[in-house]
Amino acid sequence: MKVLFRAVRSRRKFVNSPKVKAEIERVLDREVKPDLIKQFERVVSDWKNKPEFKARKSISANGVKIYVYPAGPNKKIWFFVSGGTKPHTIRPKNAHNRLFFPAGPYQPKTRPGGFYGGPGIAPGPTVAAKAVQHPGTEAREFEKVIAKDYKNKFRRNVENAFRRGLRG
Repeated sequence: MKVLFRAVRSRRKFVNSPKVKAEIERVLDREVKPDLIKQFERVVSDWKNKPEFKARKSISANGVKIYVYPAGPNKKIWFFVSGGTKPHTIRPKNAHNRLFFPAGPYQPKTRPGGFYGGPGIAPGPTVAAKAVQHPGTEAREFEKVIAKDYKNKFRRNVENAFRRGLRG
């Protein structure tokens, strides 16, 4: 799953210039990648099981692209939260055990629309069950919100890099 994709199209003849390409690579590596990764890390800053984020760039005649993706042992959690889950049954690993969980209304850390920073608590008495029908979670779509917020800055950085490369 690609987390973020943004392209700035150029006149095809300029992107093949070594100076232009080198300047774009420099801007992507030193400014854009770290800035975007910080945006993603801000979303998970208060998570207990945080995924790591990495970025990959692509520069071609078709455009300049950045992919930010989760990595590490907790990357699945990002996909579950940002992409949502379908309704499913939860059972304990051992059939003789029970599931214990708070019965109160859960107040999530995140909400659909890319909102984050809630309390993440479930007040109420603890109850036990042999199985639970989980209703699923609505996709938070953090990537779309980050892409929308960062779009103009990305375009400005890459276009300025084009100009510097053409002058240099």
